[in-house]
Amino acid sequence: MSSQDEPPPMKEAAMSDPSPQTPDRPASPKAHQPSAAPPVVDREDFERALAQQVVLDKEVTRAGDRAAAARRRLPMVEVPDYEFAGEEGPVHLSELFGDRYLLLVQNVMFGPDWDEGCPSCTWAVDNLPTQGGRLGEEGIAFAMISQAPIEKLRAWRLHRGWPHTWVSSAGTTYHDDWGWTLRGEDGGYSGPIPGYSYYLLREGRVFLTYATTARGTEAILPIAQIMDRTVYGRQQDWEDSPEGWPQHPTYG
Repeated sequence: MSSQDEPPPMKEAAMSDPSPQTPDRPASPKAHQPSAAPPVVDREDFERALAQQVVLDKEVTRAGDRAAAARRRLPMVEVPDYEFAGEEGPVHLSELFGDRYLLLVQNVMFGPDWDEGCPSCTWAVDNLPTQGGRLGEEGIAFAMISQAPIEKLRAWRLHRGWPHTWVSSAGTTYHDDWGWTLRGEDGGYSGPIPGYSYYLLREGRVFLTYATTARGTEAILPIAQIMDRTVYGRQQDWEDSPEGWPQHPTYG
């Protein structure tokens, strides 16, 4: 399974846009405009600086194209047709494709003994396109898989208002087989991790073609990409920002 450099995607409280303060939701640390700001220059100096930035941005775009080209040349591995628990009964992995041949699975962190889904994964699901049918037009199905019992997943899905298919891997070896659960040693973290699996259905058999976790998930998080292009970035404590720029704990 492919992984990327840390830190992983930020949790909801750290990345969501400012919302009105309520008794059960404190005001976001980003609710007020920071005092720091870039220096003011004339139009000519700004255009010159912007042109230099565009050069850097194009390097990122071309690097992304090279990575995508390599990704399309990866081999694939067959995956067992696991039988998951769905809201309407047992669901095999192959059935998650519906009438399509491509499947994107979000491996949502929701441990068997948890009462709520991971805030970071919840935020990531909230980032999904509102017009999910657009994926279908490209031959791509979408589903979520977690370890928690299906009753807990259904309750959290309804609480969040999500329409997506969500199945439970409880009773299967799916999470352990493919590294979506860590078994920490010497006090290390034990539990599920977030990420995405990309599958191909071919002649009735399911194949894994790509997987990513940690910061590799950011490619499909549009709000994170938007934040990166604002003057203050994500305002996270790991970012390389000018002195005086607001920075908050990544998992605040």
